[in-house]
Amino acid sequence: MNRRYSRLRNNWTRVRRCPFAVPAALLLLSTYLLQGCAGTPEAVRGARYPDVKRILASIETPQEELKTFKGIGNFKILRGSHVKAFRVVWIGSVPHNFRVEALGPWGQPTLTLIVTESTYQIRSRQDDGYFAGEATPNNLSRFTLVPIRAEDLFRLLSGQPPVLPFHDAKIQNAPTDGRWILSLYKKWGRLIERIWLEDDAEIVEQVDVFDGWSRLQYRVCFSDFHPSDSLLLPHVMVISDLEGPLWSLTVEKFWTRVSIPEGAYTLEKWDVGGMDLNS
Repeated sequence: MNRRYSRLRNNWTRVRRCPFAVPAALLLLSTYLLQGCAGTPEAVRGARYPDVKRILASIETPQEELKTFKGIGNFKILRGSHVKAFRVVWIGSVPHNFRVEALGPWGQPTLTLIVTESTYQIRSRQDDGYFAGEATPNNLSRFTLVPIRAEDLFRLLSGQPPVLPFHDAKIQNAPTDGRWILSLYKKWGRLIERIWLEDDAEIVEQVDVFDGWSRLQYRVCFSDFHPSDSLLLPHVMVISDLEGPLWSLTVEKFWTRVSIPEGAYTLEKWDVGGMDLNS
């Protein structure tokens, strides 16, 4: 009999002489194994988490292709039992200048919204109404139905999710469907926005915007993604508040890297015919 086996047999003999030694040893062994099993998934799970900085850089960085753009689509007002639908065309350029035209049945402009950085203008050709002022969320909410910033409305028209100013960001798994939730916070941990991403954390499916006190201001749901240049952009956007859907935009055609006509952001000069609605 070799010495190693002899030592093991002698040790086991001593253990049998102490009736509490075996339960104690088993307890220590099970505790060690449980700690190991509990700790390992946490490490694996942490390693699987998407890189928050990479995601934010991808969302926030202005895409070269979207510095100028134009689009044609259908706009629906969804509040209540009556749905009002009409065709719209829009054009935009960085930093956040854009023009939206609501069209009548024969393609003639009926309502114009122009935002040039910090100001807005609205003209209704049906009743010759005119409004102008600072493009603040409260002022724009009279027409958009939600308190949205001009730069965020610009991003929606370009197919991008809005990203509000924040001080901290955290990511976690959605509890029910496996999607990722990227939460943005202001100072003192005040929630300002939640961005819902697919399981690969590459596509934004939903954005919830809060007032900084956990009260939902509006929600944007994105769907029907189509490739455009090197991008994958949503062709359906639905805006909601706590009471339900408010309006939707369905994109028919969308162009990037377009030239902006002279006078596009003035009420008098821009010609909707230049949009080439039938191209």
